[in-house]
Amino acid sequence: MVDKVVFLDIDGVLNSVKYDRERTAKDGNIDISRLPLLKRIIEATGAEIVLVSSWRKHWEREEEMCDGIGREINKTFRSAGLRIYDKTPALGERAEEITHWLGEHTGVAKYVIIDDSFGGWGAHEPFLVKTNCRIGRGLEEVHVAKAIEILNGA
Repeated sequence: MVDKVVFLDIDGVLNSVKYDRERTAKDGNIDISRLPLLKRIIEATGAEIVLVSSWRKHWEREEEMCDGIGREINKTFRSAGLRIYDKTPALGERAEEITHWLGEHTGVAKYVIIDDSFGGWGAHEPFLVKTNCRIGRGLEEVHVAKAIEILNGA
């Protein structure tokens, strides 16, 4: 059973416009300098990672079911001591997908959403940690502190 969840977007959170300008052909689509920040959230809260990113179409719980991009996601996360627990269903709107996932996982006590998307979060808005991929590098120290506060707060 899962007690705490980080609903994680990838584009705009684990990469940024700045990263896209700086990276070379050998660098992946994920800015690995963001992974230690994500790991701090996971270690401080005991939360599990659930993908809400459009990248989830490449990822499956069973490694052999992942395509090449999904295997690369797993490899990159493993290199930072992280793992993905699950993904939300593709229903169209992220808020709806999170509501559906939470409805199927009733043991979740607390969650945070880390995403760069604007609006449309409805009742999930208080649990949103919004990054900005145009200013900064996506996930930053301030976001780590806010996510930990949401997940560990009273």
